[in-house]
Amino acid sequence: MNINQRQIIAWAYNRVVYLDKVNSYEDSYSLSQEFCEWTTSIDIHPELLKFSTLIVPAFNKENRTN
Repeated sequence: MNINQRQIIAWAYNRVVYLDKVNSYEDSYSLSQEFCEWTTSIDIHPELLKFSTLIVPAFNKENRTN
């Protein structure tokens, strides 16, 4: 498991802990279910990491209008 995979798993874990603290149990459950299969099969099918990772665009590009 490489460092990017570990960071994503750590982010998901910390997000679930935060959502539990603010009593947002529905969101916490949905996040944990979404990442459950992904995190448990990451070593079996490492190519799925590329396909299941969302690429967020940079919104502060020069071609954006104010």
